[in-house]
Amino acid sequence: MTRRAELHTEIPQRPRMMVLDYTVQPGDTPWSIAKQFDLQPESILWSNEGLNADAGTLVVGRQLSIPPVDGVIHSVRDGDSWERLQILHGIAADQIIDFPGNEFDPAEAPQLEAGRSIIIPGGRSALVWEEPGPRVLAGLGRHSPGLYSGPLVYLGSGAFQWPVSPVAITQVFWSGHPAIDLDTTFRQPVFASDSGTVIFSDWDTTGYGNLIIVDHGNGYWTYYGHNEANLVSVGQGVRQGAQIAESGSTGNSTGDHLDFRIRQEGVGFLDPQRFLP
Repeated sequence: MTRRAELHTEIPQRPRMMVLDYTVQPGDTPWSIAKQFDLQPESILWSNEGLNADAGTLVVGRQLSIPPVDGVIHSVRDGDSWERLQILHGIAADQIIDFPGNEFDPAEAPQLEAGRSIIIPGGRSALVWEEPGPRVLAGLGRHSPGLYSGPLVYLGSGAFQWPVSPVAITQVFWSGHPAIDLDTTFRQPVFASDSGTVIFSDWDTTGYGNLIIVDHGNGYWTYYGHNEANLVSVGQGVRQGAQIAESGSTGNSTGDHLDFRIRQEGVGFLDPQRFLP
């Protein structure tokens, strides 16, 4: 039996080792960008100095550095040492030096030159995100400055409903984004997820644009950010399912959507998907 020659050769795809440049597009989030490159969203934050996940600095047209693997891109500063990088990011110096994407010459002692970008594979850094609305002080809750502290009008049932319909999640709850983002059209109605009292309805100075916070009187608050228009005022009672806003892209946002959060007193922000039908 004569064997036929196999002329087609499969060339295995080699893993990327170099940093890529990426321009933020309308509708982008750290989570959606990370998905494109098979990375964790934290790696996008850790690799771009000054970037935070929520309403901070992700704006259309911004240039981002995309690491080849999960970890950190560290910009070397004067006074940096291998020991300091190891302390900052939790990765041994030899693992950083040996990573091919850093292109250190094995014949020479590796140097940390100020201004050079170093890939820290598997490294970690502090996460930064800003809480919407006035700062909630420990022990004061809605009596914190900037929040309505008068009598509550309605109490919530504890059973939440989706604040927009139809539902399309464009960014999930994760460590750098304690909320879910819901895709909307311009001026789409936004509804109260449960009955309660409006304790904040104003422009938010931390980047969430027109923001509403509702106290449900049972230990839970809900937040509705980036609205084109707020339709309720502080001290007003709202029933579950009542329209409270028109959605938009105000504040620091890359497109029309609703930033929706559930906060529990004494606990903090929780994944809304755990509470929604």
